[in-house]
Formats: sequence, C-alpha cells, structure tokens
Amino acid sequence: MNREALPLIIGILIPIIIVALIVLYLSGYDMTVYLRKINIIYYLLILPFALGLLAAVIWYRKPQD
Repeated sequence: MNREALPLIIGILIPIIIVALIVLYLSGYDMTVYLRKINIIYYLLILPFALGLLAAVIWYRKPQD
C-alpha cells in the first residue's frame, strides 16, 4: 500500500464509524456501557503508555537531520 492511501482510508473510515456509532446510539444501543464497566484505574494505567507510544511514533516519523 502506498503512503497516500492510508490517510485517505483513515479519513474515509473515521466519519463512517462516528456516524454508525451515533445511529446505533439513537437506535437504542449504548456503546458506552462497555467503557463504563472498566475500572478507572485501568484508564490511569494505560494513559501514560499511550502517550509514550504517541511520542515515540512522532519522534520516529520526524525527519532526522
């Protein structure tokens, strides 16, 4: 897959997923029930790892001079 296709695919799929979640919510399916069942401590544990992974990806993609 070329480098231009991935942002295009992401740019197309994200609005479709958001609209699908809104339609499901309006139809009576509440997707946040599953997120509310997770204990808050797990969110606090995952957040630093996610931020570190994001920083590593941004640093890796930065052009090295």
